[in-house]
Amino acid sequence: MIKFILAEKFFPPSDADKYCSIVSGLNFTKSDYGEEVKNFNLPFPNIETIFSNVLGQEVDIDRERSGVFRKPLVSIPHFHGFDSLNEWCFAVALEPTTFSLFHHLRNGEYGNVDARTALDGYKFNYRNMMEWNINTSIEISTNDGIFWRPWLFHSFENGLIQHYRILCKNNTSS
Repeated sequence: MIKFILAEKFFPPSDADKYCSIVSGLNFTKSDYGEEVKNFNLPFPNIETIFSNVLGQEVDIDRERSGVFRKPLVSIPHFHGFDSLNEWCFAVALEPTTFSLFHHLRNGEYGNVDARTALDGYKFNYRNMMEWNINTSIEISTNDGIFWRPWLFHSFENGLIQHYRILCKNNTSS
């Protein structure tokens, strides 16, 4: 199963900088995943076509949870709720950030936290970093984007992002 995809230079040149300068002056409020501009979703035009081309399948975006501008929680592992193993999340960096994937420590060993453990409803101590190991860490430059499965335990470190939720039209697990 493909778990994440890095996409460099995602927007047309300078669009990420324009979005950042427009949004950075707005009021951000606390949310589940950091701070967000409340009730201000601004999906990029024709984004479903772009996502479909990258992912190799027809997709829709979840309009209520897409185009969200977010200042993420700093380095706290979490996952997003999901209904299908075939869903994706996407974030484009409007400022430099670091994307990290985590494994949880169980019985003295780091376990492979995946869709099954997330579906089983495991309750982890997300704020105790002694229980987590960074499995993968990727520095993401302005205007680079990353696709990842919502059930992966991850974090972003600093930097403004624009976040999307992607629903595959063919709702089968990959």
